[in-house]
Amino acid sequence: MALPSTISIGQRIKAYEDERGFSHLMLAQRAGVSYSLLTKVVTNKLPPTPGFINAVARALGVEPADLMPAPTYSDGMPADPLVPLMGPIRTALDLFDLPPQEGIRPRTLGALRTAVKQINALAQAAEYKPMCRMLPGLIAELHTAAHEFTGEQQRDAWGLLAETYRCGHSVGIAIGMTDLSATALARMDWAAQRAGDRAPGLRAAREYLRVTAYLREQDLDACRRLQAAGRAHLEGTDPKTPGALVVTGQLHLGSAVVAARSGDKDLMEHHLGEAGRVAAVTGETGDFSLHFGATNVGVHRVMTLVESGQHAKAVVAAKTVRFPAGWAPTRIGHHHIDLARANFWLARPEAALDHLDAAYEVAPQQASRHPLVRETVTGLARSTGRRNARLSTWIVRSGV
Repeated sequence: MALPSTISIGQRIKAYEDERGFSHLMLAQRAGVSYSLLTKVVTNKLPPTPGFINAVARALGVEPADLMPAPTYSDGMPADPLVPLMGPIRTALDLFDLPPQEGIRPRTLGALRTAVKQINALAQAAEYKPMCRMLPGLIAELHTAAHEFTGEQQRDAWGLLAETYRCGHSVGIAIGMTDLSATALARMDWAAQRAGDRAPGLRAAREYLRVTAYLREQDLDACRRLQAAGRAHLEGTDPKTPGALVVTGQLHLGSAVVAARSGDKDLMEHHLGEAGRVAAVTGETGDFSLHFGATNVGVHRVMTLVESGQHAKAVVAAKTVRFPAGWAPTRIGHHHIDLARANFWLARPEAALDHLDAAYEVAPQQASRHPLVRETVTGLARSTGRRNARLSTWIVRSGV
């Protein structure tokens, strides 16, 4: 059983116990340690000795290292394996206003487009480690291209740089570094302003993305202000403006979520209807890596029904959702996270776990880190009299 590296020794012992069907008493007897000591270690009331760890590991049939948590920083926070990769990203974001680095020779515009598509696909699949390793170098290369190219190619390079900065937001939100997310989106806007006719769409998309952090903080007034700012960027555009229709539809979807959270079901339905009308014109499109279309409208209908407490309707609405080939794994994963929430509130714990498993299958790094998963798993743990192996796995996996 693969366990997250950041959980405690007690959580690891409990997870292995559940997997093997052991009670505390059975494990204590097999390991030759006292029941009282085992209970105190599992509940983090006593630190384990090396001898204790070795005895329990033998009884569980694992290596002693399997019971050891990951190292922590001096403030006691767990050392997320992605954190060491943030240094070069922060540097790339901070040095945006310096001249290009010497010795960088950017690839052709076509090759750069392919690279930007690739890194955004990694972000949308929650493949954060390879994305983070690729991001600083691609930012540096696009930064150079944006300064060295001329004419329309230069404007295209600025647009590609804006889309690449967005990936810093993706990982920042995922690992709880909202300051990194905010900086990345500020750089996205800086580059987007230089992107010619793509500027309005990119700048509006940036405002849509900024909403993410404020939704997590339940600051709905800030969300509304950002959505208004996004719509303002699109004033004076027409359907021929790159991305304008797509971002208009996406802003309606974001507004529907905010309306649902505030309990305004009529406004929620209005924005879903407007997004649906835009989707009828655009069809399914990945423009600006937003994956807008009828599918996303259907997914947001389910999400907003959950957010507004209409859980049974959300489960019914989900039956009509079909994902096109190549659709963003993180969007599919979030859809299953929403359905896990709905089924939890409908007192269907096994169905909730089914959807958590589905979310993990398509985007494991997203499912392991998402705060809505932790909220759902916490609720399941508190409401279930006896934990089964699946629930125990999720308790460990989500760090509850």
